Amino acid sequence: MMIKPRICLFTAHSPNIGGGAVILRSLTENLKDFDIEWKYIAKTPAAGYETGHLGTGFMGSGIINDVLNTWAMLSDRSNQVIDQVVSQLMSVECDGYWIVSHNEGMRIALELSRRQRRPVHLTVHDDWEGALCARSVRYRFMKGVARKLTVTTLKKVNTADLISKGMQTYYQQLSGKKFDVCHRYLKPEQVLNTGGDLYLKTEVVNVGHIGSIYKKKDFIIFLDILKEYFTARKQAVIVHMWGLKMDINDLPEYIREHVKFYNTLPESQVIPELAKCAFVYSMYPLSKELSIFSKTSLPTKLSSYVQACRPIFGHCPADSTLAEFLDETKTGVSWTSRNKQDGFDALNKLLKTGTNNESWEAARQQYFGEKNLATMTDIFGSY
Repeated sequence: MMIKPRICLFTAHSPNIGGGAVILRSLTENLKDFDIEWKYIAKTPAAGYETGHLGTGFMGSGIINDVLNTWAMLSDRSNQVIDQVVSQLMSVECDGYWIVSHNEGMRIALELSRRQRRPVHLTVHDDWEGALCARSVRYRFMKGVARKLTVTTLKKVNTADLISKGMQTYYQQLSGKKFDVCHRYLKPEQVLNTGGDLYLKTEVVNVGHIGSIYKKKDFIIFLDILKEYFTARKQAVIVHMWGLKMDINDLPEYIREHVKFYNTLPESQVIPELAKCAFVYSMYPLSKELSIFSKTSLPTKLSSYVQACRPIFGHCPADSTLAEFLDETKTGVSWTSRNKQDGFDALNKLLKTGTNNESWEAARQQYFGEKNLATMTDIFGSY
């Protein structure tokens, strides 16, 4: 009987929380040729993954402790928490490591590459400098050391997979190495194939959204054009938002009636709700300071939207991965400015064009299909 290669997967976040965890679970649950042991740091053990809990990291803790430790971590200085986690991981019996770069993960990947000889594979969902630092007031001054650590780690690890072609190009420019691209995996039966009628012949037009909003200002601009557009059609419009950490009072009073907030739901419950909407909304920031983020990351919510088979209204820069996704898959349209007329034109195009069942399966195959499993199998198959 063939012995499966043993892979030690490490994340500096819970296996049950966030878009990155969704991507990783879709892969680990379907890489049947490998024995994958998931280790992680988080405030509390995750249900179903209790034995993998290694304790608590320092990121997200008290401000002073967090800033001092994060600066030491990114600037390649000694750090007690990093050393402790690395020692724990080195004691795991495995043929190789799979480290996710988020939070403490990037430095841990570098230290494992330095301190032992087993292969280290790195997964990057968000660039440290362009996403984690650029989106945080706390870490913004650390952009330079974050980029240096990223380049050093990319050059040191054996292999890596990245979340987009944009990140692939960017990291090749920084490190001189070309890495693989890997997305979430969706099984064919996960796509509902309910495309067609846009639910527009009703008094109320429902729009769906899950997860984060990156710029409240841009979201309000979207709500403004949405309200004006459908008022002219003598229809009401409501944006249903699941899992957004925002209060209704954060929005101007005149548009509050057009938004409903809901708690986070498991994907199995929220996708049928999204499928009832005329279309769904996805944003990537238009601001210059987040341009690396929009060019290299990819919204995990797109994999949920593909499952729900709802046309996607993307509000994003023209050179973003979101705009590229919509252009390549033909599953929606992009509004690439804050100009009102451009927004109306994008809505007209979305509602006239629609999508069909074939578009969703093609999108699954192109972005979320079996080639993602093949990519990881090729990497770990050499262990």
